Amino acid sequence: MKSTLTALFAALALFSASANAQQDPWQLSYQFETAGKYADAISAIDSVSANSADAELKSLRRGWLFYLQGNYNDSIREYRLASERNSRSIDARLGVTLPLLAQKRWREAEQNARATLELSPNNYTGLLRLAIALEGQRDWAAMEKAATALVTSYPSDASAYVYLARAHAWMNNRAEAVTAYRAALSRYPGHLEALAYIEQK
Repeated sequence: MKSTLTALFAALALFSASANAQQDPWQLSYQFETAGKYADAISAIDSVSANSADAELKSLRRGWLFYLQGNYNDSIREYRLASERNSRSIDARLGVTLPLLAQKRWREAEQNARATLELSPNNYTGLLRLAIALEGQRDWAAMEKAATALVTSYPSDASAYVYLARAHAWMNNRAEAVTAYRAALSRYPGHLEALAYIEQK
């Protein structure tokens, strides 16, 4: 009985390995990512050639997966490689801001966000990450300018008003901060940060 079970498990393992080998590497990679197996998700696309039409996508995907793992330097390398392949890639420029912000490399994140905005003016994610990078540098005036551009282009977005409110709060412009936080509450009722600030005496 034991030998029969051993043979059965071996056959199932062989079948599983064969199925994985035949599976599309991208599909397999996304399946591993969904399961939180980021290293396996990276390994799944190792077979994609650096000279193939999917080489840029491979770098972008590796950049994202390394970021999810917390391997920020590897993530930065991959996103920069993608930028070298395609200097007009908004994906790559926005992507690299994630590990840079995670490492608190505010100035570099700002530069990449601004480079994104040169390619895609008023890009929501570019403006938002620019505001975050400027907040990290405590450059409140520049942060207020970025947040103003954000609320002008995306007037229904609560986060845009939160960053505008923060900038005014840091500059001790309480009336303007309250106005912006009230606007955030209109878009996100119950926003805890906005409520806490408005209730301050």
